[in-house]
Amino acid sequence: MKWTATITKIGKQAIEPKSNMVILFGENVTAELVEVSIIQKFDPDSPLTGFTLKKGDTITIDGQTYVADYVGAMVVSDMRALGHATLFFNQEKSKNPLANAVYLTLGDKQTLPEFNVGDDIIYEHI
Repeated sequence: MKWTATITKIGKQAIEPKSNMVILFGENVTAELVEVSIIQKFDPDSPLTGFTLKKGDTITIDGQTYVADYVGAMVVSDMRALGHATLFFNQEKSKNPLANAVYLTLGDKQTLPEFNVGDDIIYEHI
């Protein structure tokens, strides 16, 4: 199954050049969170009520597909309720990883994605 979200807004502090982490939220979020988040709107043809993401599933951003190495226990419920997850790129999972985190490892020729308003994020449960 696939779920497609379109980036509708990027907060002024959402992307730190040296950080390998981004926070995603749906459109119903406080102004404070908008500043540090990438806001996404899901396609109504793929309702979030059935959203599922597990280790080994993929997220495609900026034309690059990343494999989820770890999906926290709260990711599915947070996505269904708030369109929320925190993505970590190429970071080793800590001993106590965040419950709302998805850890993604970059492939040999992959780079960190660029996030642009109007671009899609595709979540695929394999």
